[in-house]
Amino acid sequence: MRPANFAASMVTFDADPDRIIQTLTNLLANAVKFSPEGTSISVKAAIEDSSVRFDVIDKGRGIPTEKLDRIFDRFEQVDSSDSRVHGGTGLGLTISQRIVNQHGGRIWVASELGKGTTFSFVLPLSQMAAANVDQ
Repeated sequence: MRPANFAASMVTFDADPDRIIQTLTNLLANAVKFSPEGTSISVKAAIEDSSVRFDVIDKGRGIPTEKLDRIFDRFEQVDSSDSRVHGGTGLGLTISQRIVNQHGGRIWVASELGKGTTFSFVLPLSQMAAANVDQ
């Protein structure tokens, strides 16, 4: 097991912590499932304008371009054999999108076949935190 490198700072945003953890868990679980053994997965968080942005980045097989626009649909999987090989219901990304949307944020994906995938989402900062960012 390799050590984790991270830098942290305090950021305040209004959210249901259990649902945000569920979203990050869904994205991390997919990254682990679809990445070759021995590759690294990165999780980043940063303040961007008046939002906090989260990125889950893997070096897995990637998602075909024609699947990107449907990846958040219910029961959508990149390959129908994925549910047999990797398990899962095809609902994790749909649930994650719903959680992010209910928090006033947005979620998206960028991917390149054979190079990996980045799932990103932004959530609005609280009024107090946004005021501190602007200073």
